[in-house]
Amino acid sequence: MVPGRKQLSGCILDEEADKVVEEMKRVLEGKFATGQSDGCKNITKTSLVASLINMEYTPYPLNMHDMSALPKTAVQLLEFMVGEITYAVDILKVQIMAWCMDAGGDAAKMHHLLVKKMLHIMVVDCWAHQVHLHNM
Repeated sequence: MVPGRKQLSGCILDEEADKVVEEMKRVLEGKFATGQSDGCKNITKTSLVASLINMEYTPYPLNMHDMSALPKTAVQLLEFMVGEITYAVDILKVQIMAWCMDAGGDAAKMHHLLVKKMLHIMVVDCWAHQVHLHNM
């Protein structure tokens, strides 16, 4: 079982997920990566925050958090981001250089909190959230 992840005993899906995580650990160990998170809603309107890391142009999924019953505050987002970064560093053994997330509302406040908490990580606004694309 992968530390930091809940697992049902004997579940085939969990066993396969563990294999994926073990392969990620093998590929990522000791490498530099950037991370990113974004919020969304699934088909049932559940509020989710998903995270991934990128290493050498390849994305590696981390975790998805159900925010439906939680306050959508900067402090709550910070708790998730610190957890994701800690997971990437401690479990996957990757070195996180930068983290990117939406720059609106509580996410903007979370940026400031994350910078203060993890001085070694560059925190940047999401480019896709900053650009306005127009149809021609």
